[in-house]
Amino acid sequence: MLELLIVDDIPSQVDSIAATVPKEELGITAIHKAFSGEEALELFREHNINIVITDIRMPEMNGIELIKHIREMDRTVKIIVLSGYADFEYAQSVVPYNTSGYLMKPVNPDQLREKIGQLTEEIASETKQQRQQQRDVYAFRENLPALRSELLVRLLRDNGIPVAELARKLTLLGLPFGLQQEVGLFIVRLEGRLQEYENKDRELIEYAVANMAEEVFNDAFHLWLCRDSNEYLVFLAGSAGESGAGLDLYALENLAAVFKKKAEALLHDNLSVAIAMNGASFPEGMPGLYRSTIKGMRQAEDGKRGALLRIEDKSRDQNRIETLTSLYRPPLLIHLLDTGNWAGAEKKLVEIFDELKQAHYPPEHANEAYFSIANAYQYMAHKRGKLLSELGGATLGLMPAAPSLRQLEKWAFGMFRSLREQSEEGSEKQKVGLVDKIHAFIEQNLNDNLSLQTIAAHVSLHPAYLSRVYRAETGNNLSDYIQRYRMELAAYMLRSGEKRIYEIAQAVGYQGVPHFIKLFKAYSDLTPQEYRDRIGER
Repeated sequence: MLELLIVDDIPSQVDSIAATVPKEELGITAIHKAFSGEEALELFREHNINIVITDIRMPEMNGIELIKHIREMDRTVKIIVLSGYADFEYAQSVVPYNTSGYLMKPVNPDQLREKIGQLTEEIASETKQQRQQQRDVYAFRENLPALRSELLVRLLRDNGIPVAELARKLTLLGLPFGLQQEVGLFIVRLEGRLQEYENKDRELIEYAVANMAEEVFNDAFHLWLCRDSNEYLVFLAGSAGESGAGLDLYALENLAAVFKKKAEALLHDNLSVAIAMNGASFPEGMPGLYRSTIKGMRQAEDGKRGALLRIEDKSRDQNRIETLTSLYRPPLLIHLLDTGNWAGAEKKLVEIFDELKQAHYPPEHANEAYFSIANAYQYMAHKRGKLLSELGGATLGLMPAAPSLRQLEKWAFGMFRSLREQSEEGSEKQKVGLVDKIHAFIEQNLNDNLSLQTIAAHVSLHPAYLSRVYRAETGNNLSDYIQRYRMELAAYMLRSGEKRIYEIAQAVGYQGVPHFIKLFKAYSDLTPQEYRDRIGER
């Protein structure tokens, strides 16, 4: 519905024009009257005016000045100029302000009706077009991820796209990648139950993975994602630094490891990540980089889950040195230490040094092993609120030169023994009262987001280690205890209160009533209502 503003310094002229406007016929809901330019501007600011009819000759602020002010506020409002015959040439000076026509005084009612009718049709057409444009923009934004994904799939398949067309598509889709830019690539394979999701559920999982990747890589790299024909998630990475900056493959590798750990923790299952340890020129080098990474991933699979694979395209450089496979083959040393698997961690150290000795790796590899092992040890020390040097034994320090292999081995096993002894001493102290502390936390947080992770965070232990300690101390799984406690509390509430079934389900931590009923029946062989009815019969 439309609003009309009539402006003239002669009130009788305004009233006469307003009286001749067929409001209902033209869809006019309100007619506003102003007798000066200032009053007209005030009304224009207060109301949603669609059409303005103004006299050209007015004292203080004339029609041309009024139109100029209105145009500064709104470029779309329709404006009709009124002028006497003697002012016709003067009225033509408003043309630069995009007026919609002229009417000569005295105003002919038929001409006025025709002109306003024409403008209302224009407004309706413009509104329709604007809404269509808004729908088109919304549809484009909604389909933007799919459009980006399709373009990346074409480039990975070497489906030739002319340079000019590719540059246009990159700009249109808002992709911060430039021609001839050096890019990297890594591939993510969902595993375990994550592979069982289909359609919308699968899309949600992949959306979560993509968001986590963006969060981890955001400061250092631009990412571009697609799902390939193998159901793998393929990420193209470009430097987020200054234009022309080279690709930091070392940073890409480290962030990929951080991303993998974070995604597995949040999704509660494994991912395998294969990182191309070569860069490529965008876009011509991408197909070869993608094929070599896929090939390396398949050759290294061997039925393993949760792998972090470093894939190098040896066809580019046959003289490129090999990587330390034992150092990066899961489980990593840092994960073994973090979960308290000391036997596994010691075995990992033995494997690392056996490989270093047998393969006669150059000194640089000893330095690589040192930094990786030191990083794991520093993590364990900082987790306990200490510096690595406080845990006993002499440290090598972060030397620029590579340590000798014999020196490194002596330090690694000496520091390992020190870490293990202090950890075991702390574990014995920690076990005292741990079970009571866990049970108290469960009782206080039963209807919240209670999980092994939240309990572990409360007692400052790794979830896997907490689970193992609890089972060793009680002979039961922690998850079994939580469920049994919930069922016992639910039975008590059914016996002693008038709460409804859904209220009891929520109170013991279940948002879904059908799931609660199923678990309670498995616990008592009765549904909650049957249990309450039987108790009431006694």
